[in-house]
Amino acid sequence: MRYLSEDEGRALEKYVDMALDLAKKSDCKESNYGVIIFKGDKVLGKAYNYVPKLDNYSCDVCPRHHMDVHKGVGFEICFSIHAEEAAINDMLITNRHSIEDSKGANILIVRMKDGKFDRPREQKPYCSKCSGRIYTQTLADEVIMCIDRGFVAFGREEYHMETMKNLTENWRGQLHITEK
Repeated sequence: MRYLSEDEGRALEKYVDMALDLAKKSDCKESNYGVIIFKGDKVLGKAYNYVPKLDNYSCDVCPRHHMDVHKGVGFEICFSIHAEEAAINDMLITNRHSIEDSKGANILIVRMKDGKFDRPREQKPYCSKCSGRIYTQTLADEVIMCIDRGFVAFGREEYHMETMKNLTENWRGQLHITEK
């Protein structure tokens, strides 16, 4: 993990604005995400998280909303389409780029909570659904996330490994499992 310089952060402003506009389209009641996959000045894919239009399914009936689980725990029982996976689909299917085209690209993830840009003190990725897709279906150099004092970037493999570590810790904490 590395903290981006102020100059690197300024270079991301147009992508942050684009990702925030996407996040505003999200219909998820938990959090709203916008993701931009870019390489230099070229956008390869972009998307937001959303609830698919299925019979009798909405954010209101999501099993996670009826359980006291947080920080990635229980994502596997949620039917929402996450912004990261939708942006990868946009890159590969809609825009017809190959995985090889993403070599050297970056993935910017922004989050809105209660209609406001969420910039936490630290970023601890925890969605294995998204980190797994990023790891296996892109050759991106870095996954960039917002924090209160700028941006933090993870290498693609590092992002996946950090996600798995954080998710395991979160499961243990919520299930009250202690180390032996």
